[in-house]
Amino acid sequence: MRNFVIMIQQELDIHLLMKKFILKSIVLFFLMLPQLKAFQYPSSIENISFYTENYPPSNYIENDKLKGISVDTLKAIWKHLKLPEQKIFLVPWVRGYRFTLDKNNTALLTVSKTQAREGLFKWVGPFFSSTYVLIAKKSKNFNFSSLGQVFDHTVATVQGDISEISLQQVGFPSPNMATTSQLKQAFLMMQADRVDMIVVATHGFAHLATQLKFDVNEYEQVWVVNKKANYLAFNINTPDNVIETYQTAFDSIAKQRLSIKEHYKLSQADY
Repeated sequence: MRNFVIMIQQELDIHLLMKKFILKSIVLFFLMLPQLKAFQYPSSIENISFYTENYPPSNYIENDKLKGISVDTLKAIWKHLKLPEQKIFLVPWVRGYRFTLDKNNTALLTVSKTQAREGLFKWVGPFFSSTYVLIAKKSKNFNFSSLGQVFDHTVATVQGDISEISLQQVGFPSPNMATTSQLKQAFLMMQADRVDMIVVATHGFAHLATQLKFDVNEYEQVWVVNKKANYLAFNINTPDNVIETYQTAFDSIAKQRLSIKEHYKLSQADY
C-alpha cells in the first residue's frame, strides 16, 4: 500500500513539473514574440525570387523560353558564381516592382535607376542604357518644336515604367496618357489610332517590330524624352555581401556582357 502511495505521489510530481515546464514555455514564447516578429531572415544568395516584365529585348518570351539582354546577363552571373539557374517570374511591371519593394528575398530586372528610386533598392549593374522616345505614325506628319506642342496629343504608356514616369515629370497631361500593362498593348493602341504616340525605348521598339512583324518605316521618332541606365534591383533588406557578390560577378563577365548586347543588336549608344 505504501509503495502504491509513493507511485501516485511520483506521478503527481512529474505531472506538476510538466505543467510548470509548459507554463514557462508559453510565457517565454510570448516574451519573445515581439522579437520574433521584428526578425526577418536575411536574403540567402540562393533564396531570392527574381521578377521581370515582358519588354524586349531586355526580357521576353520566345518559343516558350524567357530570354533577353537582362535575362541572359543574370544567367551568366549565376554561371560565374557556380549557382544553379533560378526561376525568373514574368509578371506585369507594377506587380514585380511592388513585390521587390515590399518583400525580402526579391529582385527585379531591370530597373532604371533614378534619384527617387535610389534609396528604395540595392543595385547591381548597370546592365545597359535606354533612350526613351515618343514614336508616331509617319502619316501623322508631326513636327514638334516645343514640349507644349507634344502635350496636345495622346500617348500610350506602360504603367509604372520609367518612360511613363519621365513623361509625368515633364508635366505631360494625365488625361492625354493611356496606361497599359505591356508595350505590345501600347503599340496596338497606336496602330489602331486610339492614341497618337507611344513612349518606348529605341531598342524596345526595334525589337517589337521584329516580334510583331510590322514595317518600322511607317513610324518615326518625334521626340526624345530622356536616357536612363538600367540595373538589377534587389529588395532594400538584402545583405550587402549578397550585393557585393553579384556586383563582383557582374564586373568579372564584361566580355560576356558585350557579346550578349551584340547578340541582341543593341545600339552602341545604349551600351
